[in-house]
Amino acid sequence: MGRIKENKDKKSIKAISEASLNIEIINKDDALLFSDLKAIQLYKDQGRFEDFLHDLKFSVMRGESWNKDELEYAREIKRLLNEEIIVKKGAYWWTSPNSPVYCAKKEGHIRINGKFYKFTKGEEITFQCRMAMEQRNLKTPLLIKKFKPTDKTMLCGEMKNSMKGM
Repeated sequence: MGRIKENKDKKSIKAISEASLNIEIINKDDALLFSDLKAIQLYKDQGRFEDFLHDLKFSVMRGESWNKDELEYAREIKRLLNEEIIVKKGAYWWTSPNSPVYCAKKEGHIRINGKFYKFTKGEEITFQCRMAMEQRNLKTPLLIKKFKPTDKTMLCGEMKNSMKGM
């Protein structure tokens, strides 16, 4: 069965079951799965939420569901948060899906498709869409490094090499 973890405020107890880390229970068709809540609100405030959703479904997801590697990333981020190895930085990646940026509190690893990707304390972690993976020649939907802040945001479909006409 699962394990029980007491919150720091001692007001609530949260059960973390093995099933909660199973990729089969993650909604593979949820276009907003990797989007930061602040980014979602920004698009709503700008009256661009429908454009954002369309971009997620057709430029980021390419008209398909999230794939196994992407779902494994989601599972691993949940595990690392539950184990308090990483924390949300309060910032998000500048291109859609505008994923949260996480900061490593200590060294650890992310396992995707049977491979381990190590990170050290202070490094930052974020999700990378399929097009970004291709542009950066990445093997997984994962970027680990120290990021520089920017005020810029961009939809995936606005990028130079994006697929057009969907």
